Amino acid sequence: MMETIHIIRSAYLENERLVWIREPEKNLNADHLFVFLDGELYRERVEANAVIDKLLANDEIANAWFVFVSMESVESRWRECPCYPPFAKFIVEELLVWLEGHYPGITAARRRTLVGLSYTGLAAAFVANEFPDAFQKVIAQSGSFWSDDCRLIDEFQRISRRSSTGFYLDVGRQETQQNVRHREDVLQVVSQIDAVRRFRDVLQERGYAVKYTEFDGGHEFAAWRKTLPDALLWALAP
Repeated sequence: MMETIHIIRSAYLENERLVWIREPEKNLNADHLFVFLDGELYRERVEANAVIDKLLANDEIANAWFVFVSMESVESRWRECPCYPPFAKFIVEELLVWLEGHYPGITAARRRTLVGLSYTGLAAAFVANEFPDAFQKVIAQSGSFWSDDCRLIDEFQRISRRSSTGFYLDVGRQETQQNVRHREDVLQVVSQIDAVRRFRDVLQERGYAVKYTEFDGGHEFAAWRKTLPDALLWALAP
């Protein structure tokens, strides 16, 4: 696969970030687009490219586009991930439009999956809620659904309409910490595992298709590296 790197400027977020794009070998036949948030973490810590290469070598995944989106900075990540409408607009109205304009083959990829971990797992689910037709599937690895007193969970509970978006959720059985202050203005009252379970239950109650996995481990890149292959295979299934 050929990979190119670009810098994209966002008017909504008033900043810019790196985007890495892996083109499929036969891009006219590629009907799936994966967009990874936390691009640096997925590339460097989860080793997503190695995971993808192994699946491709074994013919386990079909031809697909893989796009990794940088979070720009640590500070912007804190601002943009917890249910921030400008971030959702950036992904759908700027990034996807830019991708289709610069890579015509992506327009044929009608099946789209948004991928995130921890805080960007939360962000991925939020984008799907704000723009229910933009992505057919969401992968949220240990998503931080505890954020803002489980605000996003409550939003999904209240919505009157349901989209056809499917959700892959995983979380570690050791992610049980409560009342964690991540910074002065961010307090995690509910544990990661309890919040993910609650989000799973609400999605199922609302009629969403959900694939849920608990792994032996904590909030760690090695664990997400192990569950990522199953998540990608799930996303590619009809």
